Amino acid sequence: MQYLIINFYSPLNLGDLAILEQTLWLVERADPEATFDVCVSDDAHLPPLPRVRWLRNWNFLLTRPDRARTARALHQAYRRADTVLSLGGGYFFVHDHRPFSTWATLALAYALRLGKRVVCLPQSFGPFRHAYQARFAARLLSRCERVLLRDPESVALFARHAPPGARADLVPDTAFTLGLRWRLSASGKGNRHAVGATVVDWSPVNPRLRSVQAKYERRMGELLSRIVAELGAEVRLFVQCRSSRRAFESDLPATQRVQAIARSLLPTSLADQVKVVNDIADVSQALAAYGAMDAFIATRMHSAIFAATQGVPVLAIGYQPKLQATMTLLGQADYSLPIERAADQDLWERFQQLWHRRSEIGQRCFHAAQALGNEAVGAISALIRRYGEA
Repeated sequence: MQYLIINFYSPLNLGDLAILEQTLWLVERADPEATFDVCVSDDAHLPPLPRVRWLRNWNFLLTRPDRARTARALHQAYRRADTVLSLGGGYFFVHDHRPFSTWATLALAYALRLGKRVVCLPQSFGPFRHAYQARFAARLLSRCERVLLRDPESVALFARHAPPGARADLVPDTAFTLGLRWRLSASGKGNRHAVGATVVDWSPVNPRLRSVQAKYERRMGELLSRIVAELGAEVRLFVQCRSSRRAFESDLPATQRVQAIARSLLPTSLADQVKVVNDIADVSQALAAYGAMDAFIATRMHSAIFAATQGVPVLAIGYQPKLQATMTLLGQADYSLPIERAADQDLWERFQQLWHRRSEIGQRCFHAAQALGNEAVGAISALIRRYGEA
């Protein structure tokens, strides 16, 4: 069967790449003859994936001189697809006054306009600034053959705004299946304690966070400095999203600011223990690096998932509700808080609670992630097999 995958953003965002790779893996398990066209919104780095033909997404029609050729290639991909998969992720949200999420909506609406069978793989639904935005998105998704949502909050929000009779099924994020393919052995950890972290600046996307971003970065820097000074641990700040299609989409600037704060609070002899890691290009490398940590402080949602699949305990700071929802699915809601609260709290006490119970919590995270991964495998594999037999 020929599949068209839409709403994939960038291979330079390791969370996006993990969802794509695991989706391909799941589909190929159920349909060994599968081939794929994959629409990408950022083509700065396109890894060689088996059976994948890359296509530039709708956003390139605004920026490329060969617009007609790009549009023609897209149209042909839509036409030849037996099934269109809206990739799992978090595309249907609006923080400002726009009526809808532009490119995700266009990609989905075009497939529906052509009468294609469309499946929305495990998504987040929301948040939305206004109710009419949620109603518009829910009505669009309700026209798809199946809608899979990755957390109970998304399911409830969809049900509240969807047309009568529309339904969505709860299926965990596809990235949870990573733990079924890769598991770091205990020997991967070094002799010295190490704590990993990811940092995000989401304030250009969500104007409501502009007042808390600097305070959040300050709190992170303070926490990391205490981890070095009082626990004798090394801190590694991982740049999980390196896309620079737009200035704010790289995590590097915010990561460097947090590193500078942490180092400024440490004696010169300890400052080098706060390191930035900016050279991880694929998901298996990220799993190995995150899995070597003794604990992880995640602001990127997939940092929490990567770490949990490797049995690493996580303290999560959510810039969107999806991270807190993920921690609830892992049974770790007590170690999750929104970025607004993180900006106003001393995070040290919360981290100490995690640190002293890290072995127990890490094992719980691992087993919960395994169960969630198996749920995703069962649901998506059954779906693909049924379409293949139709």
